[in-house]
Amino acid sequence: MIFALFLKNVLLLAGLILLVKWLPCRWIRFRVLNRFRSTIQFFSRPAVSIITVFILSFVLSATITTFKKPVPRVHDEFSYLLAADTFSQGRLTNQTHPFWKHFQSFHIIHKPTYASKYPPGQGLFMAAGQVMTGDPLVGVWLSIGLASAAICWMFQAWVPPRWAFAGGLMSAFHPLMLIWGQNYFGGGVAILGAALLFGALRRLMIFPEARMTFTLGLGLFFLAITRPFEGLLTAVFSMIIFFAWIVTQRQFSKRVIFHSVILPLSMISICIGGALAFYNWRVTESLTRFPYQVHEETYSPTPLFIWSAPREVKNDLPHIESFHSGWSLNEYQKHQDPRGYFFSVFKKSLKFLIQMLYFPLCTLLLTLPWGLKNPWTQIALSILLSVILIHLFCMTFFQIFYLAPVIPLVFYVLIQGARHWRAAHWKNHSQGTVFLFGLIILYFTILIPQMINYVPSGYQLALSRARLIDQLKQMPEKDLVFVKYSADHDTLFDWVYNRADIENAEVVWANILTNEENQKLIEHFADHQVWWIDVDSKQIKLRPLSTTAPVYVF
Repeated sequence: MIFALFLKNVLLLAGLILLVKWLPCRWIRFRVLNRFRSTIQFFSRPAVSIITVFILSFVLSATITTFKKPVPRVHDEFSYLLAADTFSQGRLTNQTHPFWKHFQSFHIIHKPTYASKYPPGQGLFMAAGQVMTGDPLVGVWLSIGLASAAICWMFQAWVPPRWAFAGGLMSAFHPLMLIWGQNYFGGGVAILGAALLFGALRRLMIFPEARMTFTLGLGLFFLAITRPFEGLLTAVFSMIIFFAWIVTQRQFSKRVIFHSVILPLSMISICIGGALAFYNWRVTESLTRFPYQVHEETYSPTPLFIWSAPREVKNDLPHIESFHSGWSLNEYQKHQDPRGYFFSVFKKSLKFLIQMLYFPLCTLLLTLPWGLKNPWTQIALSILLSVILIHLFCMTFFQIFYLAPVIPLVFYVLIQGARHWRAAHWKNHSQGTVFLFGLIILYFTILIPQMINYVPSGYQLALSRARLIDQLKQMPEKDLVFVKYSADHDTLFDWVYNRADIENAEVVWANILTNEENQKLIEHFADHQVWWIDVDSKQIKLRPLSTTAPVYVF
């Protein structure tokens, strides 16, 4: 199937090249495309292009939502929703519920406090959406829009203005950004931070000034509160290149560098470290212990780094134990022999390339050998490849949003490829211009049907849960729902997720424990209607606890 898709794409590209060779490109360029010259010049203005890209990206995310309602599906999304709900109520964490064992789930801690295990960045943006509109998804759209706008701003220091605008549009219309705008675990905040970092870094290489250093620091802050490890790698490699550049160029005095870069950056780093330490202290009661560490030590035997040894961890709930000792630990074990290790690295690399270099964007890389003559492309590739290779070769797990801190550099390399396609391989610029417009048409011809028909795995199951919650909220009483899992339950999808304030939630989801523990929970929520549900039956049926007759069928 992959070979057939590859062959199809090659034929499409070859057909486009032949068509460009045959078409009267000079006439098309001067009679048709040049009519848009003044429009392109207007939108290439720095402020106009940034605002346009932000609005376009935000509106795109909101528009796609009208076709298919986004619902949380996977573990990570519910964890981020817990963070958003917590922050929106003005708290950094929540008190441990006295019956917390019933509410255990994935990527959430209950001891010493009840919180998401993830860094707070994504949750903060979602909380902003929840506070402003009542919907945390609006915060996701905001992060995606700001990320695309920040990429446009970054490119204004790396490429000419019209290409910066094109880069912003490329990010706004990229499938990953569109999909991340429809779920709750996307990498928008990390991309925003990375774009601010790279944009400020390039400007500081031209002229060091404190204002731009603070912009760089803001980017570091967003990276620290979203992807701390990958963000740290990106920041370290960026700073190494920056100071190497300063030393070799010798354009600025040591005094200027100290007062404009080193001193402000040191102050910013202390503030970022202090903010993270305070958050850790509130959630884990330790300045240096991250919620992520507490969760892994409590629930997961699987180490994050492939050279570490598994932990001795045992979970009381069978489906949680099955996930961590089954799927999760299996990902680690794949890396423990040379053959499995390199095959896993290959699969992760292929996954990144397929998702990031969506056809026909991948064709822009064919001009990479010519792009390597540009020193800024060399710098971008050195940071990009360093971070990607360290992650692929050292980390147990991989999702593409883990590498969000270097995605702006991928867009930069693609834009450089587009510039070389236009100029380097044709008899005249007219053919190059027409080819790129043909590539854009081909891109949207493929993208639009795929986005319309895109259905993420587990969507129907997640939709059933969302509809069930809506039905329960319409009832006069609050509800307590016990969830039953079968022995072969798909542990990638869970049902027991609750609001930050469990005690006052309209619907409370609970795991089934012993009869005695279940009875105590029922007595605690005496004013709640009690239900039970078998989520692995052919039809998902909600039943009152006192009878086996179905009340609702989904």
